[in-house]
Amino acid sequence: MLFIKTYTYENIKYKLLILYLLNVTDILFTVLLLSTGLFAEANFLMVKAIQSPSTSFILKIVLPAVLLLYIYIRMKNASELQLKQSNIILNIITGVYILINIFHLIWFFLFLFTQNIPKFESAIIGRLYQNMI
Repeated sequence: MLFIKTYTYENIKYKLLILYLLNVTDILFTVLLLSTGLFAEANFLMVKAIQSPSTSFILKIVLPAVLLLYIYIRMKNASELQLKQSNIILNIITGVYILINIFHLIWFFLFLFTQNIPKFESAIIGRLYQNMI
């Protein structure tokens, strides 16, 4: 809990790194799940980008690295208030990415689990799932 509340420059550096790693795992899980043919990209901003591996790589790995590095460098001279506000924003964004990654893991394990069930049972589960949506 102390890590979440602390807003020193050093602490924010680690939060930026965690945010970046969560962003990278998001695209890795997304590509993995899309490759099954059973999942679709939910982020309307990424639907077209995900079709091109190079565009996906640039948008989800290179661009965030550059932006987060820029933010880190700019925060070197930040006031205590700016660090505190940045900490709140980073915690919220990181929380969202944690949820996204948890959903990816759940969908991945559900996919693996349903692949081991005989096709008849899998079809029934698929219909039940579609009816719930």
